[in-house]
Amino acid sequence: MNRSVLVASAMLAGLASSASADFIIPDTITYGWDRGATPLSTYAEWDVFTSPAGPNTPDVGSFVGGTLPATAADFNVVDNNEASGSFITGGGNIYSFGGVVSPQIEFGGFDLGAGYVTTVLLQVRTLGTEIDQSTLLLNGSIAASSVTELDRVALGGFGGSQVDTLFEFNLSGNLDSYVINFDALGSSLSLDRVAIDTFTVVPAPGAAALLGLGGLVVVRRRR
Repeated sequence: MNRSVLVASAMLAGLASSASADFIIPDTITYGWDRGATPLSTYAEWDVFTSPAGPNTPDVGSFVGGTLPATAADFNVVDNNEASGSFITGGGNIYSFGGVVSPQIEFGGFDLGAGYVTTVLLQVRTLGTEIDQSTLLLNGSIAASSVTELDRVALGGFGGSQVDTLFEFNLSGNLDSYVINFDALGSSLSLDRVAIDTFTVVPAPGAAALLGLGGLVVVRRRR
């Protein structure tokens, strides 16, 4: 990964592609930072995966608004369940028709420690079987503070739906590495697309304390 200051991938030009439809693009008005421009933010997005076990390099775009430490995790998405029997489809999805796919999303932080707050936005597009949202955790124990269904389209053939979901996490401090894991509800989940955005800032007075009131997950749908 290129870790120089304010490094933006040339692949950011692909953000306007139809494949990004129904995924949000963070901006200052809505989320407090602009993807691909704001310092202490990061971004990575995948539309095509090449191996269930990885590594899978972001192919839609990537950005690091600062310098990540040498210990920071690289942007990567893998199937963490070796027994799932998953493979890469002709369209570049991670899929298993007989086992439960368990995606793992790895990404780095700036290792700024306490005194900061970090927002993480995870967007996932699945086809067929859906995510078991009760299993989706950051660093093994942190549930999303809000979940938004961005879009749902019924599929023909084998059934199920194409579902775009946004998971938001609000965290105290800033680490050098993060990982998000989740399981499918059953077999036949096809992982089609993933985007991860982070933003770290010194909180306004009292804002960090509000993070201690977390635990209630807000689920909403945007149509």
